[in-house]
Amino acid sequence: MAYSSEIYEKALNEIERRHDIAEEEAKKHKEELLEKSPEFREIDAAFTRIANELIKTAYIPGEEKKKKIAELQKKSMDLVRARNELFKVLKLPDDYLDVKYICEKCKDTGFIEKVEAGNISHGKKFCTCHLELLKKYSYMQMAKKTPLELSSFSDFDLSYYKDGKADYKHMKYVYDSCVSYAANFDLDSVSLYFYGRTGLGKTHLSLAIANELIKKGYNVIYGSVITFFNQIEKEKFGRESSDIDTTNILTEADLLIMDDLGAEFTTQLTTSILYNIIDSRILKGLPTIINSNLSPSDLKDRYPESIVSRILGTFSVIEFNGSDIRQKINNE
Repeated sequence: MAYSSEIYEKALNEIERRHDIAEEEAKKHKEELLEKSPEFREIDAAFTRIANELIKTAYIPGEEKKKKIAELQKKSMDLVRARNELFKVLKLPDDYLDVKYICEKCKDTGFIEKVEAGNISHGKKFCTCHLELLKKYSYMQMAKKTPLELSSFSDFDLSYYKDGKADYKHMKYVYDSCVSYAANFDLDSVSLYFYGRTGLGKTHLSLAIANELIKKGYNVIYGSVITFFNQIEKEKFGRESSDIDTTNILTEADLLIMDDLGAEFTTQLTTSILYNIIDSRILKGLPTIINSNLSPSDLKDRYPESIVSRILGTFSVIEFNGSDIRQKINNE
């Protein structure tokens, strides 16, 4: 996936910040010990002497060099044991002086050795922590284009559905299912197709799910189908200079919420875009939530079989019942 220079810079800045904090913390620990513990100062000075003597072994020939290195290694191990004993007395962990990197794999540098056949190094490649940051910042940039006003489960009022006993019972089940979905969400969670008339809470509950998942650190993208299609069309035909690839972001987000499917003007291009997004996410095993006024039978009348079969065959279809809640709220 291609990223803009701005996103690369943000990721590198964050990696450098992490590295500096880890190094500074370890340095601070050592300085505090040097100030407070005479025993530690002696041990540290002895380590320095050993390091200097190791440098000098470069000028010692043959067997004498091996003997000297072995002698210094033994002294070093003795010092490590002495330091660990001192740490026990001071009630400090053995790794108190170690640099605590967030990513031990790359030591907070953002890069690791690119090893190929024969365990031979072929330069550097992005560490997974670096890739995750790039992904995170690209989602943040995308979210600015489709800002979500997050809802919560606590402000979803089921009392509005009490006009009809059957509607209330069903919507209580829908509500509980959404709460459970958010609580147990992982990248293998099933996709959801919410359908029903306008004003029944489809967007509210999908955004409540988004709210909970964002708190857990998942990358969630929400937006109307129309907004997504317009942005992709602008990028495809070069009508807008963009630092992001909307299609890639939509197909790689941990959860994608597509609102108001069916409100768009259907063309060959929008149908192709819709198919590509849904099919790509299914192949990647990533969950999607689609909100629509279209019933399953309406879907069949509106979209080609290739799209309908993927939605009805892989999504959990949930109907929203009742009368328009927005209208009730506005009339209060």
